[in-house]
Amino acid sequence: LPGARALSVADVLRMSAGSAGQTAPDEAAWMQLANQAVEALREARAREGARLTEMLQSHITQLRSLAEQAVPLVPQLVEQQRQRFLERWKDAMALADGSQLPEAAQDRALTEATAFAIRIDVAEELTRLRSHLDELSRLLTQGGDIGKRLDFLIQELHREANTLGSKSAVLEMTRISVDMKVLIEQMREQVQNIE
Repeated sequence: LPGARALSVADVLRMSAGSAGQTAPDEAAWMQLANQAVEALREARAREGARLTEMLQSHITQLRSLAEQAVPLVPQLVEQQRQRFLERWKDAMALADGSQLPEAAQDRALTEATAFAIRIDVAEELTRLRSHLDELSRLLTQGGDIGKRLDFLIQELHREANTLGSKSAVLEMTRISVDMKVLIEQMREQVQNIE
């Protein structure tokens, strides 16, 4: 009947209660059906949660691997930048007056190089990133109502990956940062489905 209005829940309940001469289904049958429906919903949610947890744990493992790839780059980058700065300073001083680099100027160059090295040092970001990953794993193992905490940690991970990229002085560190951001964004999309 294409022109008929859709049945409401109340209509279905009235029809199932029977008409004159028929007996209504007993309350126990209704409760059994309701319990079956609720249990099926719980099982479906548990399966979905297990799949989400598995995906998130996999991404956490990949992020840890990327962070470990970045660790050996840090001291190497700092020293590389320090040396590059000192060489440029020597070149500038040689062009200025043709004399040797004075001791005070060399100290100043090392101070400037050290300050620059500190600005590009990402060791602190990597430490915080690992800490956030540990907390994410702990929450996923714990279970329960963790959606808001996961969402917050994902924001923190994204902040650290952004800082890692902005401080990057070499292409390899930039690649690591971009790869991290892709994984974190995939995690963020899934975390939005968790209560």
